[in-house]
Amino acid sequence: MILFHLLVSFSLLQTCLTQDDDNFNLYSNHKMYHIQGSKDGMDKLMDFLMRNHELPYHSNTPKGCHMLVAPSLVPVVEYIAQTEGLTTNVVLDDFSELIRNEKNNRQYNDGFSWTAYYDVDDIYGYLHNMSLKHPDWAQVVVGGRTYEGRQILGLRINTPTDEDKPVMFIESGIHAREWITPATTTYFINELLTSPDPEIISMRDQFDWHIFPTVNPDGYHYSYTRDRMWRKTRSRSQNGCYGADPNRNWDYNWMNYSSSNNPCNYQLYAGSKPFSEIETRTLSEYISGLENMLGYIAYHSTAQTLLLPYSDSSEHVDNYDDLKKIGETSLRYGYAVNKARYDGPGTAAEILYKASGGSIDWVRHTQGTPLVYVYELRGVYFSWPPSRIHEQGDEVTQMMVGLVKEARNLGYV
Repeated sequence: MILFHLLVSFSLLQTCLTQDDDNFNLYSNHKMYHIQGSKDGMDKLMDFLMRNHELPYHSNTPKGCHMLVAPSLVPVVEYIAQTEGLTTNVVLDDFSELIRNEKNNRQYNDGFSWTAYYDVDDIYGYLHNMSLKHPDWAQVVVGGRTYEGRQILGLRINTPTDEDKPVMFIESGIHAREWITPATTTYFINELLTSPDPEIISMRDQFDWHIFPTVNPDGYHYSYTRDRMWRKTRSRSQNGCYGADPNRNWDYNWMNYSSSNNPCNYQLYAGSKPFSEIETRTLSEYISGLENMLGYIAYHSTAQTLLLPYSDSSEHVDNYDDLKKIGETSLRYGYAVNKARYDGPGTAAEILYKASGGSIDWVRHTQGTPLVYVYELRGVYFSWPPSRIHEQGDEVTQMMVGLVKEARNLGYV
């Protein structure tokens, strides 16, 4: 026990992050662990770490726990794991290698492309350019506001018709570090606006699309410029800590599962109350103002899974069988592109873990939206090569084609 306390004291004195010349956190020598063992032992390990240290990433699933561990914490993790009979495996020895490769591969072409990741202003510039190129179809819309004063911008795509079309809403980038989701979303926008494929054209013309590439732009900008693993918003709590998880802050079963009431929790602080974050509050107001919303699609990464509501329960919604069938068709269409197999469809509670206060559950519960899905895209710990963005863009486009086709077959359209 004396050794244990010495290790803890030592770890508290260490610097956790290494920065490059641009003050960008590289997480040099941080190790990605996969830990398995008894639930009681895992709970003790996580409880100690969460109470005493900052973990930039951790994820508990039935298959075990992944966590990103600073060099100073390695002895502590190994000691507790040994004491509790847990098995540790280092799956990535230096996390900064992923970040360096991502940064070094930022290849900018003339204009906006899908061979690089872009900051918020560039993404917003792309939306404005598309509205100028297609003024009869596309217009920039404001879905809300942010703590730092940004607008939450999206693109409404609605080809001219006398019909009152059903609304399809796409939410992306709610977690700042999931860069592949805004990139894939802008790729999908580009497909809707420019593809000659008759199926994509039909899908475009059938709905009133409201597509938001990043609904957490403050957090995304911070992740892009300062801390690659940043997940939350950028609001400041009274104790000086920053941010809340915007996908734990919606007013549905708030704080029940996979949430924290500690403002300094790096991942899961759910906010001081439901809709404490201006981003979630104003976006929910925009959503509530939409009539005839048929579908709400959220893009996350990197669990490679298709999820259904409700995220904190294994009880199924009344049209669960339809959602599952539509989702299975969607995944088949995506698989045909690159032979990438997704888990699901199913609820997060059944496939991953229980989580409360998320956007899709609030939308389903309060708006009664029939078709609600979360696509957890591919990647390794939120990293995906920018040169391969088009792969997931093509997958997601075909997943949406499959979703619309099967929804039509079942009479939703």
